Amino acid sequence: MNVSLVLPFLTAFGLGSIVTALIQFLLQQRSEVKKRSFEERKEAYIGLLDAYHEAAVENSDRAAKKFAYWQMRCELVGPLAVRRAIAKIVETNDDIDARYHAHDELKSALRSDLGISNI
Repeated sequence: MNVSLVLPFLTAFGLGSIVTALIQFLLQQRSEVKKRSFEERKEAYIGLLDAYHEAAVENSDRAAKKFAYWQMRCELVGPLAVRRAIAKIVETNDDIDARYHAHDELKSALRSDLGISNI
């Protein structure tokens, strides 16, 4: 690129306004990525909880497969704490006391990941 072409461009628009526009663009891109990530996690968690409820009510092969599908979606978008909490739900299927603890862990992990208060 020829410097003699860039200099009039910078002078006409002002270097400050170009830098400001660039920073605004980068901040907007970052905000959009965060929003999309939040929406993906929220959708996966709602799907997981719905499938978990359905599996508890129906206790069918179809409901179990639906839960496994949403578990996989959460594996793709959720942090380690959420993935571990979901694994504990699966592992504690036959232990009522451990299941209650696993429920609490899952709720806490989901709240933390979504930025929702634990109060």
